[in-house]
Amino acid sequence: MKKVMILTALLLFVSMNSIAFDNTDKINKMLPAGMKISAETIEAKILKIYAAEDNGAKFRAYVVNWKGTEVIVSDPLGTTNKNEGDSITFMAQRMEMPRDNNIKTLHFMIMDFGAFMKNK
Repeated sequence: MKKVMILTALLLFVSMNSIAFDNTDKINKMLPAGMKISAETIEAKILKIYAAEDNGAKFRAYVVNWKGTEVIVSDPLGTTNKNEGDSITFMAQRMEMPRDNNIKTLHFMIMDFGAFMKNK
C-alpha cells in the first residue's frame, strides 16, 4: 500500500509541475493524508549547461545558484536552448511524504514552456 501511495504521490507531483503553485492549500487538500507540496518561483543566471541529443531526443539541464548552492534545474521537455549567462525562471518544488523517516524531496524545474507551446 505504501508503494502505491508513493507512486501516486510522485505521479501527482510530476503532473502538477506545469501548474502555478498559487493555490498550495487547495493542492495539498487533494493529496494523500500527511503529504505536502510547496513551491517557489525563482530567476537566476545560468552558470553551466548540460545537454545531449540522441536520435532527435533532447536533454537539457542548467546549473544555477540557489540560496548559495549550485543546483541543477531540469528541462524535462528539452525545449529550451539557453546559454551560459542567460537568466532562467524555475521552480523549487518541495514534497513531503509521511513514512517511517518522513521523506522530503527538493526538485528544480524550468518554467519556460514557450518553445513547447509554439509547436502546437
